Amino acid sequence: MGSYDAAVKVILSHCRQAALEYFLGLEVVESEIVELPQETASLRRSDFPIRVRTPEGRVFIVLLEVQSRWEQDIPLRLLEYDARYRLKTGLSVLPAILLLTPSGAVVERFEDEGLRYAFRVISLAAMEARDLLRTGNPCLFPFAPLMKGGVELFDEAERALTDSIPAGPDRADLLTGMALLSGLVSKELPQRLLSRRRDIMMESVAYEMIKKEGYDEGMQQGIQQGIQQGIQQGMLADAREMLLEALAERFGPVPHDIEDVITAMESRRQLKELLRSALRVNNIHEFRNLLTSGL
Repeated sequence: MGSYDAAVKVILSHCRQAALEYFLGLEVVESEIVELPQETASLRRSDFPIRVRTPEGRVFIVLLEVQSRWEQDIPLRLLEYDARYRLKTGLSVLPAILLLTPSGAVVERFEDEGLRYAFRVISLAAMEARDLLRTGNPCLFPFAPLMKGGVELFDEAERALTDSIPAGPDRADLLTGMALLSGLVSKELPQRLLSRRRDIMMESVAYEMIKKEGYDEGMQQGIQQGIQQGIQQGMLADAREMLLEALAERFGPVPHDIEDVITAMESRRQLKELLRSALRVNNIHEFRNLLTSGL
């Protein structure tokens, strides 16, 4: 998973229901990420397979795929995920693509001989940032920079987010996600946000991505002293998943023995150190050696 996809993952870990309602117009009573057992190690995972229940009692799967830019094979990849989740869960599927940057080649239907497949495309570049801010839901404000007028409204959105959400992991993660996403439209915006909120953002499990993108070069002295110890169990799960996604992005499917060790970890500090290692090692074998040696 790239940095921008990881940023969306962090944001949606805090505001999944709000995103489903705003971007897809769904009424959601409850939602949860669905994990299917890997049939083979080569199977690619869907970004956000979400089981949704509506007020009417309807239950179905939303397949939300995040794309930094449009790629020609997206419809077929989405169709593969769609068929797999229908077969494994017995539920209907709403396929959707969250497109982070504008593209002139976007389609919402794939046709080939007897095959016809339709899906939703949520193009952030076609949406108005001001409309998003009017919702008053700061959880979604990290997406504002990618929308129309979002660069101009960046400071307003960031202040509203910071002022509306209490200090803690939620605010740290949302600000960090906002900084990462804003890097798609401006290299100056993430640095501006870092100059104001670095002390908050350093609490986020996604802060390593900020450094990986180079937005915080030359300003890393004392970072470890600013990272708080301890984390809620739900945030531990996000940290584990981010580490697994970083490994999968660099080296392909994560071997089961490595995945088992990571999913059993209860130390945020160790997970953060392993994330740093995952971004530096040359191959999965080097990472396994670090893992088995206990760093």
